[in-house]
Amino acid sequence: MYRLSHVISAVTAMSVGFGSVCCVSHSSSDRETERLILLSGSYSPSDSIGVKVWSFDPASGHLTLSGGVKGISNPSFVHVSDDGRRIYSVGEDAAVLSSVNMIRFDADSLRMTLESSDTIGGGAPCYVNLSPDDRYVLTANYHGGNVTIYALDSAGKPVGDPQILSFEHGDPSTQSKGAPRLHSVTFTPDSSLLVCADLGTDRLHVFPLNGSGAKNLVDANRMTDVELKPHSGPRHIVYSKRGTGYLINEISGEVTVLERRGDSFEPVQYIASDTVGGHGSGDIHLSPDERFLYTSNRLKADGIAVFAIDSATGRLTRTGYMATGPHPRNFALSPDGRWLLVACRDNDRIEVYARDSLTGQLTPTDHYAVTPNPVCLKFAGRIAGE
Repeated sequence: MYRLSHVISAVTAMSVGFGSVCCVSHSSSDRETERLILLSGSYSPSDSIGVKVWSFDPASGHLTLSGGVKGISNPSFVHVSDDGRRIYSVGEDAAVLSSVNMIRFDADSLRMTLESSDTIGGGAPCYVNLSPDDRYVLTANYHGGNVTIYALDSAGKPVGDPQILSFEHGDPSTQSKGAPRLHSVTFTPDSSLLVCADLGTDRLHVFPLNGSGAKNLVDANRMTDVELKPHSGPRHIVYSKRGTGYLINEISGEVTVLERRGDSFEPVQYIASDTVGGHGSGDIHLSPDERFLYTSNRLKADGIAVFAIDSATGRLTRTGYMATGPHPRNFALSPDGRWLLVACRDNDRIEVYARDSLTGQLTPTDHYAVTPNPVCLKFAGRIAGE
């Protein structure tokens, strides 16, 4: 294992000087409101504040920059531990420069400290996740075409040599000429399966998790492949509490509904998210009540598609579309479901949209934050003391 030398840097709210916020006031009602913690990742050099923490007011939709951390090149995707004390970020660089990073987070002070950076054995990691038991950190490596799995020590830092999951080439007529292009690593709600979305081969690679006494999280030889329609480009997956999977496909611009079948899945519906051939669908999320599904589309007619979910079958009906700023790579719904925030990379904005909980439809607001190249948003609990 090659451990990167790294800059450990913490920035408090008092020392952040760039990144402006529009339409933010500080009335007495704002101060009395319980604010939420929002994290953002970005494409940015290591000497800039690439991972930021924001204070979000769920009463007004106002967003305020509170701090951040330097030391990571292209921290394009972040994940928060269940206790809210650790943030994991990819360093989406090529080959030996690519990394997984652990940031210590203090919710009282909103202070971040970069504590470790480790190489991941695969280029361009674009997704990071923790195993359900909090014992492993995983990255999906786009150009590496593989998945890296590090065991964690008691402090939550990667330790030892990682397990690398590699995959065979697929159909040479795909955009990647059949080369594996891993785009996400997720776990089913019952914590029994690891699902790896492979954009390059139009497959989901599914692994049952090993027991707690096993050496590795999964066995590479116990993989089942879910074959998707050619030229789908599977990217991100979310799951309902009942176990239905909803997959956004980047290339085809479709959502695939996946029904669980033992230790695998069966595609049971394909429905268009992108209707104009942008071939750049990005992210996918369920509303907190699981009555609606949202997807982002880029490159043409950029925006968020809205779907209603049939409560009996889990099938989708497209019910609306909201245009956003350019290149909405990632987005997040507030825990109460009243707001949807969009990371618009190409106009350097985090845009705030109001959400109708009855219809699922979105309405623009005049609230937005300006920050360079935002590409990932994650809510991370409530601000301590409020």
